Amino acid sequence: MPRHSIELGWMNLPPCTKVDWVNSSIPGVKVPVLRTAAQELHAYAEIETDKIRDDVLAALKDCALAAVGAAGGIGAVTANPGAALAAFKAAFLTCFSAKAADITVTSVNIHTDTRCNW
Repeated sequence: MPRHSIELGWMNLPPCTKVDWVNSSIPGVKVPVLRTAAQELHAYAEIETDKIRDDVLAALKDCALAAVGAAGGIGAVTANPGAALAAFKAAFLTCFSAKAADITVTSVNIHTDTRCNW
């Protein structure tokens, strides 16, 4: 069955940090350098359907983004995807069935992923 990933939004997190060992001015001696980079938390809806058409892809995205509000906003979705899922799923399915009643949604899930922008 086709699975579709729709980005719902993102938020900033505290920066990522790591230590890199770089060559010093003394040959053969490395020194530690602390590096930081912006870190983001992205939320996604994973939706599985029985079939798909081009017009349905737009409905999937429209309804997923609209359902974020019903789930408490992107802050609630990124803070606790599991707790936001029930409200998100109900709002998404209501919206989607009104736009594409002939398409069966077999699963709806939310997950998050972090990115360090090295």
